[in-house]
Amino acid sequence: MTQSDTGPLCGSRVVELGTGIESAFGSRVLADMGADVVKVEPTTGDPLRLLGLGPGTSVGQADALFEYLNWNKSSVALDDGAADDVVALIESADIVVQRRGRFDASSYGVDLATARQRCPALVVVSVSDFGAEGPYADRKADDLLLHALSGIMQISGTSDRAPLKPGLRQSRYGAGLNVVYTALAARLMAIRTGRGAAVDLSVLECLASQLVLNEAHYAFLGAVQGRRPRIQDPLAGESLPSADGWLSLQTSGLLSVDRLANLFDDERFGEERFATSERRTEHAKELQAILVEHLGTRKSAEFFVEASSSGYLTGFVQSASDLLNCAHLRARGVFHTIDTPETGRARVDFPAVLASFSRTPTSVRSPAPAVGQHTDAVLAGVRHRRVAPHHNRAASRGHGPLSGMRVLDLSTVFAVPYMGALMADLGADVLKVEAPGRLDQTRTLFGRPYFDNDPDTDWWNRSATFQVVNRGKRSLTLDLGTTRGRELLIRLVGECDVLLDNFTPRVLPKWGLTYNRLRQENPRLVMLSNTGYGSSGPWSAFRAQGTTLEATMGLTEHTGYADGPPSKFGQSYPDFLACWAGLGAMMAALIDRESTGHGQWIDLGMYQLGPAVIPEALIAAQVPGVRVGRMGNHDLDAQFSDVFESAEPDRWVAVSVHDEQHLAALASLVRSPSATAEVLSENVSTWCRRRSRHRAVTELLAAGIPSAPVNDARDLLCDPQLRFRRFYEWIDVGDLGPRPVIGRPFLWETTSASPGSTATSPAWRPAVRGPGPRFGEANREVLGGELGLGPAALAELERSGVIACRPAQYTQPHPAIDVPAMLASGEFRSYEPDYAAELVALCQPTNPAPCDDQTMTRR
Repeated sequence: MTQSDTGPLCGSRVVELGTGIESAFGSRVLADMGADVVKVEPTTGDPLRLLGLGPGTSVGQADALFEYLNWNKSSVALDDGAADDVVALIESADIVVQRRGRFDASSYGVDLATARQRCPALVVVSVSDFGAEGPYADRKADDLLLHALSGIMQISGTSDRAPLKPGLRQSRYGAGLNVVYTALAARLMAIRTGRGAAVDLSVLECLASQLVLNEAHYAFLGAVQGRRPRIQDPLAGESLPSADGWLSLQTSGLLSVDRLANLFDDERFGEERFATSERRTEHAKELQAILVEHLGTRKSAEFFVEASSSGYLTGFVQSASDLLNCAHLRARGVFHTIDTPETGRARVDFPAVLASFSRTPTSVRSPAPAVGQHTDAVLAGVRHRRVAPHHNRAASRGHGPLSGMRVLDLSTVFAVPYMGALMADLGADVLKVEAPGRLDQTRTLFGRPYFDNDPDTDWWNRSATFQVVNRGKRSLTLDLGTTRGRELLIRLVGECDVLLDNFTPRVLPKWGLTYNRLRQENPRLVMLSNTGYGSSGPWSAFRAQGTTLEATMGLTEHTGYADGPPSKFGQSYPDFLACWAGLGAMMAALIDRESTGHGQWIDLGMYQLGPAVIPEALIAAQVPGVRVGRMGNHDLDAQFSDVFESAEPDRWVAVSVHDEQHLAALASLVRSPSATAEVLSENVSTWCRRRSRHRAVTELLAAGIPSAPVNDARDLLCDPQLRFRRFYEWIDVGDLGPRPVIGRPFLWETTSASPGSTATSPAWRPAVRGPGPRFGEANREVLGGELGLGPAALAELERSGVIACRPAQYTQPHPAIDVPAMLASGEFRSYEPDYAAELVALCQPTNPAPCDDQTMTRR
């Protein structure tokens, strides 16, 4: 048995049903946190036991992947006639996680809605490719098709080549992290109120949730983002050749290009022609040549450490073998070694720590179970027994599962601010604490486009991206570099539940704001610190951003055209991994606090999340069998897959075939004389170029061949499945009027307080609560109304610069986006000046009515 007595979920039971990486990985993370996870599988075994690394995988590789997905679990093997046993297991559980489809609850004849009626505190998370209902609900998709539909491929790769798929199985592991935080958010609500929830999680929407910049470009400007230009700024993070591999260099608002003159002892980097990204793109060949001159003689790892130690923003492309030998990951205790020679392999190392908990560490306690290893023992403990509904306090009035909680958000840019935004959606009161003299980059550089591409006089309040990742918050300004600012923060900490920060590890200790100090004010405080490399280890002080981290994490090593260099994909993917993993850790710590009364500190290093989502590469580096590398747009699990351009310029069709029957059907449809990959690819390409994208996909699906369009930002707003599920929610941003923003990747049904009913309670449903806040708008409300400071004290704080309602340093805004230039380069694939009317035409037919204030949410 695998029950823990140390993790934050100690005492919780999870029942896992169905077969899929998302549910297995998510449940295993819950098990690492201490939950007793019971895996229900058929007597023939979960098909995941045979999955491995795709066609041609070895037995050892299949065993290793199953081990990674299933350690710390018990196995109960049941046949189709075991409905009573499945019901008994479910009713003994706090959380049920199921992958809809084969071997889920319905396969055993069990109705989960009935189980929820009998056990009102039960939480059920059902994950599927597209959600339980809607026009795509019954479709099957693989990683390629999901990324095509999500919009991520349309912005990945270069504009002169095909859209590009992320490497390996990213959709599955990202969705698994979403399983964790949604399950725990619902469980926390059940503990606080006695009311559980059913969460319907969509893998497609998990992917589309990452496009916070991409969607903002259309919703606030009318521009549809394309792929990166073939010629681009060499300092935008893309791979640069070194003596033994690839490096990534990036400038930022804090690290200007002229600092590279010092790094390389070369004054050419300070020349005017390289001063801006636009100028560097114009002179990309000259700059590239200078960089190759310096980097071509340097070893990647050595240069990375040297440059990063001096404060430069850099990364280097690591392979799985590099990660396994990384001194930093070893110092942070990330890896767990399994040793099971009876399966044909000896020692295999896997990443086992997503986040470090200061009081309730995670652990690997037992290996993956054999089929049915624990059937008799587990069933003996649950037959004829149900968990009685229980909760800590009466249901409070509010607007979500975190209602009544306060979050202090000290973070900037993407990962942690988005975490705070989702906590606001879940009902928390989130105070965004901003520096009077240093703006969040989502108000400046990453904030573009400004509303209607117009940097007006208060441009810092007119950022499109800021609206997405800071929606529903209140803004409070405090200069934490001053004694008075820190004193006010400490007073706020005394009344809050959660503190979020993404400072480098030295900043808060320098100010005396360590967790040990803050918990003296509030022992119940849960604090999460997100950094590039964590708070300990030899790389802990290194600067990081998503693009450079993507290389160092090992992600870009497996992404790229098969004949090209490593490539980044999407929009700052590591930030979203950190957001989802951090939310899961945060919810677990809050659940632990409900039973113990103690908070704790969570140390989240983004770098160590990379190995966790590429286990296939780590296995291939350690276990003999099939190898994985850069596969272009070939799906790991497919026999034949790729994207093909249609008759419409830069409009693409993804095709992915997994068995001989579909392969033959595809060859017949396109009249290919052979089903060999090379011949078939040529004929599919010719066939697609004679059809519109829509017609090609329609004919392929009618023939039973899995396919999908490669969507862009506008397509997502039109997508029938996303519209059916009302994935986009509307916020009113003042003079610009209502605009759609990305919601959440799930539908949520809260159990009614009335016995025997599971009717949805609108007040307890997550929703976008409003727009992003204006800079410093809550200063007087919080400091005056809540902390009791009088007018004279507030005036003195403003005079001394501790607080401000306008940025203290009136720097010029980043200029409006040069739309013609972006269109010419291919970075924008289209632009619609009348996009506002277009948005209404696209979205009005399915808009729900406002639920409170200016919020539009799902009914």
